[in-house]
Amino acid sequence: MSSTQMQSADSDPPKFHRLFKFHDPEVVAVMVILLGLFQLLLTIPTYSSSIDMKYMFVCPLCIGSVSVIAGSFGMASERTPRKALLNICLISGIAGLVGTLIGLVLYSYAANTSLVLPPCSQDSGCPEEVFQSFYKAISGQLLFYDIAALVLHCFQTFSAFKGLRKH
Repeated sequence: MSSTQMQSADSDPPKFHRLFKFHDPEVVAVMVILLGLFQLLLTIPTYSSSIDMKYMFVCPLCIGSVSVIAGSFGMASERTPRKALLNICLISGIAGLVGTLIGLVLYSYAANTSLVLPPCSQDSGCPEEVFQSFYKAISGQLLFYDIAALVLHCFQTFSAFKGLRKH
């Protein structure tokens, strides 16, 4: 009798909660992985362009790594549903939320500050102005990808939390 009860408990493992009809947790996990990879790729130009904040490149490096890990656990949990995987997905999703919130503040500050560079002596095409616009473009892209990652981490974390709570 107890063996049939064990089979019924194992036959219904915890899964992601579907927030709405067209919500697919697998697609959300893939998007989280892609946004993490974009942040990781933007680490290189951030390293070379951050003058006023020397260690700004660490933020996209950490956020990208945590996003890739959270998306990978989300994909694994969707493919092979287990309570332990869903729990790890929830923990990595919370870590991703905290990281993206820190990144949101840092990237907003970087996008709104202007670098103090020496004045240009040429009339057009100053390297300082080109560098300033490059710095603003990188900061803006990081801010955009961070906002998108924040929304997707919210979806993934809430879905994992509701899935664990239902089970």
